[in-house]
Amino acid sequence: MRPTKFAKKIKTVSKIINRVGEKYVTNEGYSIEIIEYFRKDNCTAKFEDGTIVTCVQYNHIKGRGVKNPNHKSVLGVGYIGVGKYKTRVQNKLTKHYTSWQNMLIRCYNKKELEKNPTYKNTTVCIEWCNFQNFAQWFEKNYIDDWALDKDILVKGNKVYSPETCCFVPQEINNLFTKSNSKRGNYPIGVYEYKSEKYRALIRQNNKLVYLGLFNTPEEAFQVYKEVKENHIKEVADKWKDLIDSRVYKAMYKYQVEITD
Repeated sequence: MRPTKFAKKIKTVSKIINRVGEKYVTNEGYSIEIIEYFRKDNCTAKFEDGTIVTCVQYNHIKGRGVKNPNHKSVLGVGYIGVGKYKTRVQNKLTKHYTSWQNMLIRCYNKKELEKNPTYKNTTVCIEWCNFQNFAQWFEKNYIDDWALDKDILVKGNKVYSPETCCFVPQEINNLFTKSNSKRGNYPIGVYEYKSEKYRALIRQNNKLVYLGLFNTPEEAFQVYKEVKENHIKEVADKWKDLIDSRVYKAMYKYQVEITD
């Protein structure tokens, strides 16, 4: 007697294995447990820290290859987090991720800090160590080809955060770039000249502009300070209709200090 269609269905269902409750340890060292098992290519699993991942292949779990999105995989500080923002699209790094990664590198990569010691003791706030949080802020504020800046809104700032950062045109970003390693022991904008004289120089429109020759570094700096602050205001006016109003106000209030 041939089996009925109903009997065949019962036979097929009986082959489904319930994997719920199976536990493994991932290559990152986390304990992971299957909490829902639909089929081999669709499992829901939970890490020991409570993080839940969905649509995971069973073989991937068993093979220890599942990554915890809350694992601090970037320089021991940053983690991808749980959310909609991706690190790659069509195998190409997203702008969100590139900006986030570069920020972390500036703050925590030892080789980069040796090249650019001005970032020494600079940190990323706890909120932005989670890529999902940074990406959300990035999406709301980013403008193509503008630079992420942490120094304009709060002068001397050492923390990357939503409150202290903004995107600005490269022209504005360059206004506040300092080459401490090239300057020597004199105030910003001041360079020693022969016969115990001091020159004041300022960079405008990618060109060095000569401001005069002076008897003391202090005199040279005062001239540089006046010209620099006026130039910052001129650039602020140029971009007034495009930049954040907070940036515009900060640029108008910006004061160049002899200790800069």
